Amino acid sequence: MSLLNQIMAPYGFSEDEAGIGGAILIVVGLVTAAVTSPIIDRTKKYLLMIKLCVPVIGICYLVFIWMPQTMFIAPPYVILAILGAASFGLVPVALEYLVEVTWPASPEVTSVVSWTGGQLLGGIWIVIMDRLMDRNASDGPKDNMNNALIFLAVGSMLAIVPPMLLGYKKFGTAGSDTGRLAVDQRRAAAQGGNIA
Repeated sequence: MSLLNQIMAPYGFSEDEAGIGGAILIVVGLVTAAVTSPIIDRTKKYLLMIKLCVPVIGICYLVFIWMPQTMFIAPPYVILAILGAASFGLVPVALEYLVEVTWPASPEVTSVVSWTGGQLLGGIWIVIMDRLMDRNASDGPKDNMNNALIFLAVGSMLAIVPPMLLGYKKFGTAGSDTGRLAVDQRRAAAQGGNIA
């Protein structure tokens, strides 16, 4: 939410309120990631976490379209907290799942490629959203970001589809016996141990 101040300011929210909203997103997200990451790593339920978090993120962006218009600070803060929890909780799980499905490729390569792609896509989306700012105030207050929020929500809702297809034989390797985790488990079993 790099444009959070621009999104909220036309509706009378201060820079401090927008900054607090960004802090809520980050702090709740970091706490959630710190709590869920060890649990997911122990249970190896990467795909379940992905399929839970991705729709929550898409729905949060959809609902956020109307949050600034409420003119109350609590609704945006609640959505930002949920968005932070789902987004930050998803990051380590997605990176670990990426290592699993791209094995035997180096984890460094896959994480660098995914981070680079994410940063590039994020930069493109910020530029597009800035261009969608309603400078003539045809719908709402001057310089509102309604069109940008609609663009963000549509993109987020479309992005739900590919992760929901993961795990099916035609769309991912989850459940196969060729992933990194399965190979590690076979290796440990052959040595008489058990991988946690």
